[in-house]
Amino acid sequence: MTRTFRLALAPALALSLLLLLLGGCTNPFKPADPEPPSGDAVPEDFSSIDATLGTMATAIQARTTNGANAYIHAFAESTVAGQRAFRAFHDPAAKAAWLTNSGGQSAPEPWLLVNERGLYSELSRIRPNDAYIFLFTPDAGNGNDEEIATDVWSVHRHYELFATPLNTDPVTIAAGFADLLIQKDGARWTIFEWHDRVDPKYGVNPPDTQRSFTYYRLESQ
Repeated sequence: MTRTFRLALAPALALSLLLLLLGGCTNPFKPADPEPPSGDAVPEDFSSIDATLGTMATAIQARTTNGANAYIHAFAESTVAGQRAFRAFHDPAAKAAWLTNSGGQSAPEPWLLVNERGLYSELSRIRPNDAYIFLFTPDAGNGNDEEIATDVWSVHRHYELFATPLNTDPVTIAAGFADLLIQKDGARWTIFEWHDRVDPKYGVNPPDTQRSFTYYRLESQ
């Protein structure tokens, strides 16, 4: 290539590169943008009923992409015919109260796995600057866990989500009762039904944020 040709080619290349950049094309010399952090790994243990519920609690506390994935993995997902799929049923009084102020928005029921994905984000943003503690405790008013069919258990739990601001007492930001159906599929336990109930300690319209998952599920749409 002659010196004269190289000199003539250089301005054309510069102009072409400028037009590409102005047109919104990717700069080939720009380093790739880093992906957003997904947070610390959340151990996923579904080897028993308590392990599954413990994984859910840890996931809610984490408030990360990894936490969201671990939370969803605790629920049954149907990928082939004949498999159970997760469904949740709202507390009737909490659903009615929510519909009164929904502006005509619907309240899907049963609530499916595709809907449940929004709940995790809804809970995470209630008190974004505070650490969370989530607890499942036995529901003494509804008896013990019981195997009602082969590898299918009826489980009753009270749940409560606390925010823990610095230098102050924990604040309850969600509470209720869950009547669960949990299945064992191979070595894995997953929840396939959740019947939600309001905690009477706080009622349907609590003075602050102490609402049941029914409310937060519907708000997450």
